[in-house]
Amino acid sequence: MTDLIRSLTAWLSLLPKPRGRHRAAAFHPRPTFTAPPPPPCTPLPAHRSPYGLHEEFDGAATIAVRPYVTVHEQRQRRRELAMATMGLDMPGSCWIHGVEVA
Repeated sequence: MTDLIRSLTAWLSLLPKPRGRHRAAAFHPRPTFTAPPPPPCTPLPAHRSPYGLHEEFDGAATIAVRPYVTVHEQRQRRRELAMATMGLDMPGSCWIHGVEVA
């Protein structure tokens, strides 16, 4: 193991080498490849910025939702449902999953 390269080359020299005329006749040089032509340059569409529109937006046409109100309503509804599972009746709406419950 002191001379690893020499022992590897000796071992590789023992492998069979290709011989004969049929190997030489089957040799074909590799074709040279040319670079493919560049793809046609297609222009990008015109840039449309929403800030550049001269359109007026009506703020009264949309419904403003305040997220803290919906969070409060969800918390209250969860509390009512939790109390109902324990058999306690909570004052509040009698709607469960959009269906009125008597």
